[in-house]
Amino acid sequence: MKKSIQYLTLLLCLTASCTGIPDGAVSDATPSIYPDFTDITVPSNIASPNFMIEDDADKYITLLKSGDTQVRISGRKVCIPLRKWRRLTSSGNISITVYEKKDNGWIKMKPFNMDVASEIDSYVTYRLIPPSFQTYDRLSINQRDITNFKEKVIYANSMAAANASDQCINCHSFYNWRTDRMQFHIRQYNGGTFYYMDGKLSKLNLKTDSTISAAVYPSWHPTHDYIAYSNNMTFQNIHTNHTDRMEAFDEESDLVLYDIRNNAVSIIENENDEFECHPNWTPDGKTLFYVSAHVDDPDWFYSIGGASRRNDLLKYNLYSKSFNPEDKTWGKTVLYYDAAAADSSLTWPRVSPDGTKLLACLSSHGVFPPYQSEADLVMFDLKKGTWRYLDEVNSDLAESYHSWSSSGHWIVFSTRREDGTYTRLYLSYLKDDGCFTKPFPIPQKDPEFSRKFMYSYNVPEFTIEPIKVSARVISSFVNSTDAAPVSFEQKRGE
Repeated sequence: MKKSIQYLTLLLCLTASCTGIPDGAVSDATPSIYPDFTDITVPSNIASPNFMIEDDADKYITLLKSGDTQVRISGRKVCIPLRKWRRLTSSGNISITVYEKKDNGWIKMKPFNMDVASEIDSYVTYRLIPPSFQTYDRLSINQRDITNFKEKVIYANSMAAANASDQCINCHSFYNWRTDRMQFHIRQYNGGTFYYMDGKLSKLNLKTDSTISAAVYPSWHPTHDYIAYSNNMTFQNIHTNHTDRMEAFDEESDLVLYDIRNNAVSIIENENDEFECHPNWTPDGKTLFYVSAHVDDPDWFYSIGGASRRNDLLKYNLYSKSFNPEDKTWGKTVLYYDAAAADSSLTWPRVSPDGTKLLACLSSHGVFPPYQSEADLVMFDLKKGTWRYLDEVNSDLAESYHSWSSSGHWIVFSTRREDGTYTRLYLSYLKDDGCFTKPFPIPQKDPEFSRKFMYSYNVPEFTIEPIKVSARVISSFVNSTDAAPVSFEQKRGE
């Protein structure tokens, strides 16, 4: 009897290594998983990067190890309890080994790693867009706590009246990664720009008799009560026989400055032969970067149908302009990078929090790269005056809107790399050597979530804290308040 028990114990040890981890053949292949979280660098406070094993097998066991901490999970879907995931990340870098049982027994797949780096801002706010390009009756601005899986609606146009299908919401923005000052635009029904500033709500009409439109793309001044905006007359084309199914473009665009204290708008740039757009301040607030496309002969350009027919002619360059925030005076415009000379178009400049780098998007033409499959991210070294493609980040499909975390160590950007149709949000870590780590999607509770969710993410923005005002309060105010006017004042400087 004693020998029988010893034999049974030995058999169990051989088949399960006495630890619940099976023995078997060793493979030199990394397991196929979705999302692809293999060999990435993660923030120490990120939510569990749950994944699904794509290899065909009968059974699966996954072992996660960090220091003396070990977590074992059975099944094809590897959903890591948040409490256990926190223990892993607090212990250091993580090694993950997948075991797959097939007809010929257990196979130990090649392990992959997750390095643990510094914390990331806890919140990302984005707009969710339905698959239709022509209707927007289900738009929302949502905030996700990326340290867990909690998401909340900040405002949705479904919260408005029955005819709110004509209401578009866009361009949410925050002051210095905090939420005590925020804004977003409401178009058409009950239109205006909504502000939450220091506990107070307001809605303004930033269109004046001296400007071409209401405000569009914002950039909060980092030290004073100003917001730089573009004014845009935006349209879109739908392609019936093209890889890129839609194209958005501006027929006109200018730059304006909104003075919050004086409730006044002034012109920054509005040249007739320039399409100025996408303003972004440096951290000291003394320089404004923006992009602009030059048209040699505006009369000829519009005689051939303008951007609606020849958007491919619009190549946006990167410019800078000095600014004195004390008296609101502007210096001369400086061409920082001539993308048009290389038959390219540069858009969405975003300066890093330390002011040493600038992220942008480079594509073949136009000002809306999310719809262009060849769009890539590039980074400028503002000290050296050099730039490079972010080959370690880019894919074969569109990379577009991007934002820096408050520390400058992390970026979030939108990409269509998964299926070419829906825009998803990916994260990447900036190492000390100036290179980014392998990008990965923001984790979801269900690993298959993105394959089932038919909405695109747009304009991701980091914040270090949650939004302080509820969707109910915003909805009640937005839909019961008329937009107040602003005054116009003359530009100073130059």
